[in-house]
Amino acid sequence: MPPSPRPAVARWYQERPSDFAWEQDGLDHIKRLMPAVEPYRAWATFSFTAASGRIHECDLQIATPGGLHLLELKAHPGRVVNRDDTWVFTEPETGRVRTLRNPLHFTDVKSKDLRSRLEWAADRLKLDRRRVPRVEPAVFLSDPGLRSRLDEVQSVRVYGRDEHAIGVPWIWRDLLVKPPHRDHCASPRRSLGTCCRS
Repeated sequence: MPPSPRPAVARWYQERPSDFAWEQDGLDHIKRLMPAVEPYRAWATFSFTAASGRIHECDLQIATPGGLHLLELKAHPGRVVNRDDTWVFTEPETGRVRTLRNPLHFTDVKSKDLRSRLEWAADRLKLDRRRVPRVEPAVFLSDPGLRSRLDEVQSVRVYGRDEHAIGVPWIWRDLLVKPPHRDHCASPRRSLGTCCRS
């Protein structure tokens, strides 16, 4: 008898759809583009408790050839400009204005706390914690009609939807499909499938 086919490898981990349709739409954009090859793995809409006791809610962690990324999703429509580190979104049809502080800074805090927890998990599993890669923060402005005029400081590590966003790099083409950089890589043996498994 021919050997049984290998079971499909789960690469996208999400217990349930997001409560927010806009967030799930942004996640689905990345999921559609993510290939079923190593080292890609993704964990969506999860939370964890930092060593400090603070509970962090996370939109998406994804392992790619270029490393491990923690993405914060924002889907405000229209045009975005900044006043220092405050972002101002203006909807094109209604003129409604929304503001928020640059979310990259807090995403960076989450990234550091997450890596610390992954190192803790590696220790518990008797794995070499030095093989846990850095967790790189990024912001994904997922609205298809986004037009960005963020300045060169505020646009650092900020990405938009592939083939739609104007004024920012694209999330898949310009970040998640990029090749590895030195020790940031997530090879098949470093994809954290063990440490990160939910």
